[in-house]
Amino acid sequence: MTPSAEPEIEMVDMLSCDGWIAAVDAAELGWLGLTADQVVGAPWSAVYPLTARERLEDLVSAASAGPHVVTLDLRGVTGALVPVTAVATRVEDPAAGPCLRLVKWPRGGALEDVARLSEEKEVLSSILEASDDAGWSMEWAEPVDLSAPEHEIIRQVFENGPRWRFCNDAMARLYHTPEGKDFNALPVHETFPRSPENEDFVRRLVRASFDVNASPSRDLRYDGVYIEVENDVRGHIRGNLLYRMWGTVRDVSKHARRAAVLREEIDTLEAILAALPDAVLVVDMEGHVLRTNFAAEELLGMTAEALAARALDELIALPEPLAQLAERAADRLPGHPSRSYPASLRNPDRPIRADMTLRPATLRAAPCLVLSLRVRMGPATLDEGLSRARTGHRG
Repeated sequence: MTPSAEPEIEMVDMLSCDGWIAAVDAAELGWLGLTADQVVGAPWSAVYPLTARERLEDLVSAASAGPHVVTLDLRGVTGALVPVTAVATRVEDPAAGPCLRLVKWPRGGALEDVARLSEEKEVLSSILEASDDAGWSMEWAEPVDLSAPEHEIIRQVFENGPRWRFCNDAMARLYHTPEGKDFNALPVHETFPRSPENEDFVRRLVRASFDVNASPSRDLRYDGVYIEVENDVRGHIRGNLLYRMWGTVRDVSKHARRAAVLREEIDTLEAILAALPDAVLVVDMEGHVLRTNFAAEELLGMTAEALAARALDELIALPEPLAQLAERAADRLPGHPSRSYPASLRNPDRPIRADMTLRPATLRAAPCLVLSLRVRMGPATLDEGLSRARTGHRG
């Protein structure tokens, strides 16, 4: 037999999931130029080439029974390939058991467009499923009216029937989805509850036209633990209506906890530094003031901002060049006290003498010096301080 003219009706066959052809209709036999004896009971390869068989095997093992719209090639009696678009559904046949039922039409027209879109969706879904980044998409039973006042938009986001449109496995892992549960079928409010933090998150989305990166929110995992997350979000808006939004989410809880610990440690150190009775200045190796404490501001009669604009030799008459003092400080033996130097403040209206000690340090990977000034009782002149330094007097 030879292939007949293009059929006006669909072609149907039933393929056993075990790999053999359980049934085929007359339209398909006529189109392929084959007889029932040549096809029924034969392996898939009697009609379907390798690429088509691989596609059919994917449908057999797919999570969904279908229907799936796919493009396939069949092989006719002459060996020529016949391109078709098929609607495949996994069914239970009384005689053959689990089967794929394929209804096919010659390729072309709207159905081929559906098959192409279906395959593109499958590819994109596979990429998202394989990603370690938690991806999600949310839509509403009733679109959110973005022309409403801001507080009303926020209310609608939480109350207009939000539901998950698509979330990948990484999303389910992030939120500790209960065993055997499909994250996409779970209520949105269970992980994204209406709370002051999440209302503020939605407010930022509204003001950014639902186009943000690294926007924080506070979500609830299924084990009852709140997590701090960052979201990259985009919205699908037509007119003044928000139909869906989607994006990726990252758990930043450990970073938030670490930042809180560091902030507490910094606050503690700043409080201790501010409470020290001796004046403390941190300078770089060129003598620029980098940091001071409150006692230094009081002693020098300047604010921290004003001190930061000054050089050390404008503030203090040093007994030696700063580079030499830095070398001496670096040579200090561990366990030995720091050497004390006499220093005078360059303040003609208020001559003050002080004992100065130095320690080397590193700030932002750059070498620096930490100077401590302890005021000596009684007035002093600048010349007296320098004279004491030249004679090596330790005070």
